[in-house]
Amino acid sequence: MYVSGEIQIVPISPEVSMTRYIAKVKCIIEASGLEHTMHDSGTNIQGEYAVIARVVEQCMQSVLDSGSPRVLCYLKLGARTDKDSAKEMPAAEKVKTYLASDKH
Repeated sequence: MYVSGEIQIVPISPEVSMTRYIAKVKCIIEASGLEHTMHDSGTNIQGEYAVIARVVEQCMQSVLDSGSPRVLCYLKLGARTDKDSAKEMPAAEKVKTYLASDKH
């Protein structure tokens, strides 16, 4: 099943900076080949559900293996049957295109 949504990995650690944890998470997501866009509060992601589930597990395990005693994961996913989401332009791109047009 093809899905799209957002993942947010939150290391729970006494450290102030989470950069080293999130950098490893980004590498895992990039290596997966999933289409994604990282932003300040998470990562938009799309692909086959089974692949995303495996990547989420790898990301969470990576944070734990890197020394964080706890990790939280917020995951929002959606699927649809009325369109081929794999070929659909991302919503953010649709908004940019709309704003650039004379339609508004």
